[in-house]
Amino acid sequence: MIDSANQDVVNGKNAELTGLAPQLTTPSRHHSELVDIWFGVQWRERNAEWEESFHRLATGRRPDPDTPSYFGLFAHASASGLIVARQVSADRSVWRRVEAEARSLLALVDRELASRRSPPTPPTAHGKSGGWSLRVREAQAFLSSVLWLGEQKSTLPSVTEMPIRIPNGSTGGGR
Repeated sequence: MIDSANQDVVNGKNAELTGLAPQLTTPSRHHSELVDIWFGVQWRERNAEWEESFHRLATGRRPDPDTPSYFGLFAHASASGLIVARQVSADRSVWRRVEAEARSLLALVDRELASRRSPPTPPTAHGKSGGWSLRVREAQAFLSSVLWLGEQKSTLPSVTEMPIRIPNGSTGGGR
């Protein structure tokens, strides 16, 4: 049996929306007819890369298409935080759509990170030359070296005596 943490790793799931935090829902600043609703989020792995992806993918995304809404992230602990949907309708029936949009955003961030981390596909056998031919060339070079070492080499003439010439008048020593 696979536990949920391991299953999340397999599925590439880094973050999970834990639900609405109704006690934090407040009227939006400068828009009294709209509200800011907050959702709890838990991370299996939260880092700067995840936060950067969240902010980039949340930019321009509207949790409530009928209002000037937007998402914000508040990561107050290493494993948990809050996502706020600002300036959404005060109508509670809209909040389910907003929550679904927040879940969708988290899934999008997780998919993007998983695609960045997936290993590159190996080259096909026919697609790229080089790997096999390089090994063959290296083997041939090695074999040539071994054969050269085993060959009989021509010998240099031996010198039995080397004449040393000392100029006349020199004693070869100090004073």
